[in-house]
Amino acid sequence: MTVVYYTSTHFLDLSLDIINVLKRQVQLHVFIEVTSASKKSTVADIESFPEGKILASPAELLTEKSYAELAPYFEGTVSVHFVIHRHQTGFSWSTLQASKQVWNFIKPFEPQIVHFEGYTLRTVGLLPFLLSVKKVFLTVHDPVPHTGEGSWKISLPNFLFFNLSVKKYIILYSEFAAKLFATNYNKVKAQKVIVKMRPYSYYKKAKVTDEAVTKHLLFFGRLSPYKGVDVLLQAMQNVIQQFPNEKLVIAGKSTNGYKLPEDQISQLANNIEVINRYITNDELIELIAGAKFIICPYLDATQSGVLMTAYASNVPVIASNVGSFPEYIFHNITGLLTPPANHAELAKEIASALNKNHYQELEHNLTALNAQQSWEQSLAPVLKAYSS
Repeated sequence: MTVVYYTSTHFLDLSLDIINVLKRQVQLHVFIEVTSASKKSTVADIESFPEGKILASPAELLTEKSYAELAPYFEGTVSVHFVIHRHQTGFSWSTLQASKQVWNFIKPFEPQIVHFEGYTLRTVGLLPFLLSVKKVFLTVHDPVPHTGEGSWKISLPNFLFFNLSVKKYIILYSEFAAKLFATNYNKVKAQKVIVKMRPYSYYKKAKVTDEAVTKHLLFFGRLSPYKGVDVLLQAMQNVIQQFPNEKLVIAGKSTNGYKLPEDQISQLANNIEVINRYITNDELIELIAGAKFIICPYLDATQSGVLMTAYASNVPVIASNVGSFPEYIFHNITGLLTPPANHAELAKEIASALNKNHYQELEHNLTALNAQQSWEQSLAPVLKAYSS
């Protein structure tokens, strides 16, 4: 069976594990969409684009270090190409040209299945070519956009792909996402496949220096309105009164016009460090390894790549009881859950994790649970749907 797996650098940390499983079961061709703005997104590290190329191999595009880290995942596939988009807009003549070149490469081996790990305006150019494919798999990461992130650039691709006249399967990464999809797209005729996310193995293999022994509390990821950073800062004022030596690190770049509440930060000047910029993989790995636990005070959520990144290092997470967090965090066993937008309750859970080093017990339980689960188990429903 020949399968095309189409992803992007935004999802590459997740996609590496999916590629690692699929390549053992099917003839797999991989395409990774990259833009000028996503050259250093998640686990990819790209300095520049080769002149005049739309399709480029990993060896041509990735830095030497990044290629060495990612090459083992690509070994065993039939082919891997990055799809280069230089144009800033999501839909343009150049994006259509890129789609045509992708299809010209794909067409000779007549794939039975095209599997999209998300899709955007840049992917729309592939729609006419998909009519000759037996099955199309569409991964929907967020059936409903996060607070402050809704846009026609999201709704239009959804409309076009959901109405594509081919056999479709919708992949969702939680029961919560499946219910959300059923509520908002009840007219979409497609079989739903639920895949349980597992820790991202890329971060398991990373080497950590001795600097990571300094233990802090950590919030990481892009800074956006729905992330609840202001709630966390309010909670920390109460936490610091009980644990005056604790330090919180906020690491990530502001997006969607979000601005950190500087007045709250100034009140915690001695107990907080803000790194408001792009965080390299090496920096992130050090920050996670040096964390007692991760805090995700989100106002809303679907599933969380932050959670799977933390779990790769067996670091427990305190999260709002929203989205799929309750499916992946067992309260007071592998992590802690708290009501959203409630700084007083969040402060109580943070204090609970710190009291008598309770976070170490959570870490022990999480480590045992992670050892029992695998991406092979999670992707079994996808492989079954491939061959059904």
